[in-house]
Amino acid sequence: MMKRKLMAAACAAGLLAVAGAMSVMAQSPTIFAGGAVSIEAGGPGVEKETQSELTKIWGTVLSVNDGSISIDNQSGNSSAGEVILHISDENTRILDAVNGYPVQLSDVKVGEVIYAYIGPAMTMSLPPQTTAEMIICQIPADYKAPDYITVKSMEKNADGSWTLTSTDETVYQIPADCTIIPYMTRQMVYLEGVEKGNQLLVWSDAENNGQKLVLFN
Repeated sequence: MMKRKLMAAACAAGLLAVAGAMSVMAQSPTIFAGGAVSIEAGGPGVEKETQSELTKIWGTVLSVNDGSISIDNQSGNSSAGEVILHISDENTRILDAVNGYPVQLSDVKVGEVIYAYIGPAMTMSLPPQTTAEMIICQIPADYKAPDYITVKSMEKNADGSWTLTSTDETVYQIPADCTIIPYMTRQMVYLEGVEKGNQLLVWSDAENNGQKLVLFN
C-alpha cells in the first residue's frame, strides 16, 4: 500500500512539473525583426500582444541565390550585418525604384543597394533569415526610393489636396493632381478611393510631398 502511495505522489509531482514547463513555454517571448517581443498568454480575459507592422531595412547586396538575397543590413533596424532575405513567388514583390515595375530576382545585382520590407518574424540563426514582402531595387544614385506603406488615414484638405498618414506615422502631403495608378491592372483608381488599410508605393520629395502613388489590390 505504501509503495502505491509513493508511486501516485511521484506521478502527480511529474504532471505538475510538466504543466509548469508548458505554462512557461506558452509565455516565452518571440524575437521579432524590429526588435520587439510578443508574449502570447492564453486564458480568458488575457490580451494577446502582436506586432504586424513591416520593418524597412536596406543595405548592399552580398549575394543573389535561387530564392534568396543576402544583404549587409545598414539600416539600424532589425539585425545589423548580413541578413538573408527569402523570396516567395506568392508573397514577395521585387520592384524597380523608378517606375515600380516588376524585376526578376536574377536581375538584382551584387553590390547594389536595395530596400526590403520584412515581416516581424526572423530566425535566430547566423546569419538571421526572414522573408521579404517587398524589395525595392535598381535605385539610381542620389535618388529617393519610394516608400511601401499601409494607409492609416487619407484626409482631404480645403484646397483639394490630401494628407496621407501611414501606419508608421509618416505624413505625406498629396497634391490634388498627384498621379495614382493601380499595380498591374487597368482599373481606374482615384485619390478619393484610397482608404485605411490600403497598401501603396509612395514617391515623394525630401519634404514628403507626394509625386506618384501606386495602389495595390
